[in-house]
Amino acid sequence: MSAPVIGIIFFLVMMVMVFLGIPVFISMLTATFFGFLVLNGGNPAMMLTQFTAGVYNLGANYNYAVLPLFSLVGALVGETGVAEGAFNCFESWLKRVKGGLLFTVVASNAVFGACSGSSIAGNIVFGKLSLPQLRKRGYDERLSLGCIAASGALSTLIPPSMGILMFCIIAPSPIEVGGVGNVAISVGTALSGGIVPGLLTAIALCVTVRLVGAVRKGSLPPKTHEAISWHDRLTGLRFLIPILLLFGLIIGGTMLGWFTATVAGAVGAVVCVIYAIFKRIPARTLWRTFVDAAVMEAGIFPIIVGGQLFSRFVSNSGLAKYLSDAIASLHAPAFVIFLLVMILYVFCGCVMDMMSIIIITVPVVFPILCSLGYSPYAIIIALCFMMEIAGLTPPIGMNVFATSNALRVSPSKVFSGVWPFFICEVLMVIVIALVPGIVTWLPGLIG
Repeated sequence: MSAPVIGIIFFLVMMVMVFLGIPVFISMLTATFFGFLVLNGGNPAMMLTQFTAGVYNLGANYNYAVLPLFSLVGALVGETGVAEGAFNCFESWLKRVKGGLLFTVVASNAVFGACSGSSIAGNIVFGKLSLPQLRKRGYDERLSLGCIAASGALSTLIPPSMGILMFCIIAPSPIEVGGVGNVAISVGTALSGGIVPGLLTAIALCVTVRLVGAVRKGSLPPKTHEAISWHDRLTGLRFLIPILLLFGLIIGGTMLGWFTATVAGAVGAVVCVIYAIFKRIPARTLWRTFVDAAVMEAGIFPIIVGGQLFSRFVSNSGLAKYLSDAIASLHAPAFVIFLLVMILYVFCGCVMDMMSIIIITVPVVFPILCSLGYSPYAIIIALCFMMEIAGLTPPIGMNVFATSNALRVSPSKVFSGVWPFFICEVLMVIVIALVPGIVTWLPGLIG
């Protein structure tokens, strides 16, 4: 039996275990354990090396601290009232526009994404802030819930994005790009590459709101003529200052080479703690955010270990190269392959969360798409966004259920209202893949 065939068999074994409900990290570790044994003809030497020295090296790598650090930053930003301030600021500028409250939800999620990196956090925070007012002013509830659930996906594009960070950690680097050669993946470049797509997606979501309002008569109330003074609008801008300063410090410092992404997370966390103390946040609340960040890391790190070991098994088996060669022999257009990957991610998103999808699929899918000539950074942004969008699909739809649980509404209402925004975001993924300059322009401009 050839090595690539062994890789395919144990990849399928791992997927079957996941779909049977076995925890992702156990599924990957089990497939890796027996995969290495079979790959080496029953000799346990390689398996023992990977499950001892390999695990130790992963645990000793401080780069993985970036995940809980950015999680802590997002939690602290939520506790200090920055999110509510941003919402009130945008509301003062947009509430007199038809559909302005939903535009406020979109804009607030885009700005909040510059601190949180978590779509679910944005869904919960701005859902609770906006839904009572949306109901009071006569917005269609299905449209409102769909917009709230879909807008959270902006946190995946606007850095610091947890999905992009995880993708860069898992993705093989350097990666061979068709027609270019080996390209080393930079976390700072990947993060900055999401800014322009994030802003364009925010605009596209606002356009979708107006299109749905035009097609579905009565779903958007007439614009209000409530007077808002310029003094209130201008003074409300002060609520954006903490977010902009934090964003500039974390992303600016990373892009300019002042510090790595991990150190940027630590710097951002320290700044947020100082700001929380300045805002007189109770010590008990601060302690809870630290505990939540630690618990998050404890839940993710076993998956990272399993994913990295499984990635090494895939590499040793030659599965990625085998699939790349097989796809190339089909002479199918590169864009057709990309569309098939999108369909795969929608299917995976029906039953798995984003982190699990990244860890399971990236070691196989990323090299294939890069070998077809796609820009690695455009692929990182497009696939991360696609995984996030997959969280809007039934039966699991993590973002939909997070929104429904937080707002105490039926998931079916959210699913029925989210599909126009789902289509909008899928089209944006296609645009990113077809026009990689959207991703690479800003990092190239900054150098």
